[in-house]
Amino acid sequence: MRIYFDNASTTPLHPNVLETMCSVLAEDYGNPSSIHHHGRKARSIIEQARKSVASIIQASISEIFFTSCATEANNMIIKNCVQDLGIKRIISTPTEHHCILHSLGYLRKKEVVMLFYLM
Repeated sequence: MRIYFDNASTTPLHPNVLETMCSVLAEDYGNPSSIHHHGRKARSIIEQARKSVASIIQASISEIFFTSCATEANNMIIKNCVQDLGIKRIISTPTEHHCILHSLGYLRKKEVVMLFYLM
């Protein structure tokens, strides 16, 4: 028997999730930014998912963002915290994931933040 230990990277899909995803990918493939029928249907599915997630974690739907990957999410969070919240100092470590280090390096080069590394 094999045991999977990389759940921080990705996890196996629940069979119901897989079934729903396959159905949507096969039948509701529209661009959610388009105004035609397929696009509106795709947008509706995304917004319903946003409402479901918000309800489960007791958040506002405006607090739910879907990204394509962890790198995109990490970059968005770090850069928006600096821009929108006025964060000026960030403490990190050299062992951070590259997407974090690259975002921090970019912000440091722009002299937006002071970066402190914990060793």
